[in-house]
Amino acid sequence: MANTLILFSSANQAGNTYQLTQAVRTQLDENHTRYFNLDVHNYADYNYHNFYSRDDFYDMAEALSWADNIVFASPVYWHGVTSNMKRLIDRITELTENPEIKHIGKGLKNKKGFVLTTSASKEVCPVFAGFFEKVFSYFDIHMTELLHLDCNKALTLPKQQIINFAQLLK
Repeated sequence: MANTLILFSSANQAGNTYQLTQAVRTQLDENHTRYFNLDVHNYADYNYHNFYSRDDFYDMAEALSWADNIVFASPVYWHGVTSNMKRLIDRITELTENPEIKHIGKGLKNKKGFVLTTSASKEVCPVFAGFFEKVFSYFDIHMTELLHLDCNKALTLPKQQIINFAQLLK
């Protein structure tokens, strides 16, 4: 069974994206799943000097190394991800520069990348989707699936789509 890392962020900790993420999590084996709520973890912004105190980023980096599947879960805010998700992705740059953890960045090659998102639109924003396509491409992560739910009126969790998404993670 594949190991799955879910990286979640949302201004609404019980909102639509959270509910979608939890619905997917219920379909997965908890022994092969790790979950980080980025909004409750402490990690510094990326800096060009690569000088950081020991923070939660290194636990996330270790989880990236462990995972076969990496799932980013964020609502669409102004065509992009949440600020904490963007901060994490900026910080992932350290995996390409810091000799002590550069092997983790190189180890992302050929992993599978996934995205869970919600918005008030029928279709996912192409800027949002393109952002992940570029991030995954940079690290040679295979963009495997993006599940977007339109929550303009109300959240409806499509059971079969969630099951299908989870099957790709197994």
